[in-house]
Amino acid sequence: MSIIATEIVTKFGDYYLQEGQNMDRLKAALRQKAVTPSVCVPMITESDMYRSANVSLGEVVQAFQKGFTPKGDLTFAPNEIRLRNIKADVTIDPDDVKAKWLGFLASLTEQDRTQWPIVRYLLEVHLAERIPHDMETQAYFKGVYAAPTVGTAGTASAALDGLKKLIDDGITAGTINALTLAAAPSASNIFDTVEKIADNVLTANPALEGVSMNICMAPSWIRSYFRDKRNTHGTDVNYSTTGINTVDFVPNFKLVGLPSMEGTNYMFVTPGDNMVHLRKSNGMSTPNVQLFDRQVKVLVDWYEGIGFLYNQLVFAYKP
Repeated sequence: MSIIATEIVTKFGDYYLQEGQNMDRLKAALRQKAVTPSVCVPMITESDMYRSANVSLGEVVQAFQKGFTPKGDLTFAPNEIRLRNIKADVTIDPDDVKAKWLGFLASLTEQDRTQWPIVRYLLEVHLAERIPHDMETQAYFKGVYAAPTVGTAGTASAALDGLKKLIDDGITAGTINALTLAAAPSASNIFDTVEKIADNVLTANPALEGVSMNICMAPSWIRSYFRDKRNTHGTDVNYSTTGINTVDFVPNFKLVGLPSMEGTNYMFVTPGDNMVHLRKSNGMSTPNVQLFDRQVKVLVDWYEGIGFLYNQLVFAYKP
């Protein structure tokens, strides 16, 4: 990692002039917060693999007869969610802020460069926000795990298998229910499309009537749904924007916009407690800040995974 201040030097000069500048004048770019884990059930495990069994009992009811006529199989199917070891490594040369307008981020009295303001600023303002940004925008939905190449930094999208990969694999294997639509979702039909999705789920499994369900999609589709509903029913005398995040007449189906899904047309439905976010510890460990000559290295690593406890309770539309 380099401190790139070329434009600062060009505009403000290659010298430090104290004119009251401080961190309040450093305006950081906004980062995407981690939203997807917030709609998952948080779970802590000490293993690299979280294993569970999906259990179902076949039909048992029958007409009475005096003889004993047993029926109904108790079936156990395996389910696994993999946790991946993920890390962030950052190198910074604190001296790069000297002889610049950024000089207030250096220190004249502290020889230990890990204690310089630039390092604390990097950790508290940027690294703490960039990690969830990368995970939400690249990994939680769109991620496809790839084993790292020795000596080469990997991409955030290769850190773990995201929900899209799990849905694709589940549809291929027949363990996740594929939803089919007469027409692809569009800005002009998304209101009817969402209602049709809810109907299709309940037709496939009437037992889900009354169960708290999430219909997950990109936030842009949520906005299109609201607008299509307004355009279709906005003039109705009983039109209301209250409760608009639930499907009409099916209040247990809640619309959930996941930034991790932005840019895709996938939509999936599952009970609210069927999505889980796995960690090996509650929170992230404190970054390891090391001094190497005059260079500072920041190392942080953790284990994380995301997935479904019961694939048969996932209904997904794959474009």
